[in-house]
Amino acid sequence: MSKLDHKWAEVTEQNAKDIIDIKHSIDTIKDNHLTHLEADMCKQSKAIEKIDQRIWAVLIILVASTVIGMIKHGIS
Repeated sequence: MSKLDHKWAEVTEQNAKDIIDIKHSIDTIKDNHLTHLEADMCKQSKAIEKIDQRIWAVLIILVASTVIGMIKHGIS
C-alpha cells in the first residue's frame, strides 16, 4: 500500500467515525431535546389558553357593566 493510499484509508476511517458520532448526536437531540421542547410548548399553550379565558371574562364583565349602567341611568 502506497503512502497516498494509506492516507486515504485513514481519512476514510476518520470520516466513518465522524459519521457515527454525528448520527449519535442527532439521535440524542431527537430523543432528548425535542421532547423537552415539545413539553415546554404544551405548557405555554395551556398558559395562553388561561390568559385568553381571563381576557374574555374581563371583556364580558366590562361590557355587561356598561350595559347595566346605561339601562339604570337611561341611554343618553
